[in-house]
Amino acid sequence: MAILIKLMRNRMPHDKNSGKWFAKTLSTGEAHTDDIARAIEANTTFTRGEVKGMMDALTDTMTEMLQGGKTVVIDGLGRFHLTVESLPAEKPEAFHIGMNIKGVKCRFVPEGRKSGRHGRQKKTFCEDVEVKFAPVNAVER
Repeated sequence: MAILIKLMRNRMPHDKNSGKWFAKTLSTGEAHTDDIARAIEANTTFTRGEVKGMMDALTDTMTEMLQGGKTVVIDGLGRFHLTVESLPAEKPEAFHIGMNIKGVKCRFVPEGRKSGRHGRQKKTFCEDVEVKFAPVNAVER
């Protein structure tokens, strides 16, 4: 299996990389909870219903933990944590949660290990992924 890329031109006029080409990944579709449960069922002794129930419980539990301020670590996958987007304030007393906080996002950091002399993070589940150009007529999903 491979991930597919197509080349896109940067059209941001004031960007230092304007006019240059970069790679963009194309999705080959989506895998939903039921699809994952079917795949796990095919490779284990668990039924699709049992797997789906566990996945639903995982989702509910992760949501509770994240909303409680915890970083959720799924060994072999990575870390999830919530972050906020905020507008700056001139001084601390001018910062108001209702006005300055613009949103909450969930961030994911893949599990990995430091490698190389610059200590770059190597993503373990991204290792050995083959990258190919998408067929010219490929449609992004």
